[in-house]
Amino acid sequence: MARVVPLRYDTAFKKAFGQPDIFCQFAEDVLGIQFHTDEVHRGYKFLEPIGQVDIEYDLFAEDTESRIVVEIQHVKERHFYDHSLHHHLINLVEQVKNSKAYQFNRTVYTIVVLTSPYSEGDIDFSVAIADFNPVNEFSRKVNVYPHQLVFVVPRMVNDKTPPGIKTWLELVLDSLDGEIDESLYNSAIFERVIDAVKLDNISPAERRVLKDEESWEDTLIDEHNLGRQKEKETIARALMSEGVSTEIIARATGIPETDIEKLRQS
Repeated sequence: MARVVPLRYDTAFKKAFGQPDIFCQFAEDVLGIQFHTDEVHRGYKFLEPIGQVDIEYDLFAEDTESRIVVEIQHVKERHFYDHSLHHHLINLVEQVKNSKAYQFNRTVYTIVVLTSPYSEGDIDFSVAIADFNPVNEFSRKVNVYPHQLVFVVPRMVNDKTPPGIKTWLELVLDSLDGEIDESLYNSAIFERVIDAVKLDNISPAERRVLKDEESWEDTLIDEHNLGRQKEKETIARALMSEGVSTEIIARATGIPETDIEKLRQS
């Protein structure tokens, strides 16, 4: 077993997937396209902002010969759908700014990797794809726009996950407890990912940033748990007002009966 920094941390994720060959292979396996780049930008921003939101791409690369742009967004926040859509659309709008014709010079793919456990109750997929292609009256898709926004969720990997994506998600999932069983990954590219995030290969500067990330994550977890507790208490009070017994409320909300009695008295 290799001791690693979990790939839910930005420092580890960007260090591994920011390597051009790893980025390209991941993009190809997830998107099913041919993609090549010699440079992956971390924290990429356009020279001139569009709108009032300060957009920054976690990992950004372009295949200039194929005119394809691929972004990888590593998202941990609970409310990620609008966040991800903004990043995807800004990359399209940026092309429109300088366009002299009704056409996009680059196809834009955005891959969103969700490693947060906070929204698991709302997610029942390991892979979901949004595109701009219209659907006609015969329920057939009209393939006119190749742009895609792709969500992948390592924690939800299952038997229906496409094989090309599944091993990647299993690798990320395997890292979340701080250990990876190297014997499960016999590909040179996966060995490179593991090697990048091994504890022994983390520099002092990276360790400093990781400490900040850990503190930030602990804060998010505390806020999430507090929010869930308040939701449960709201449900419990509503059931109390309807005369529901303490035992049933405890089963419905997961709140201990002693705490429910305290709520009745408050």
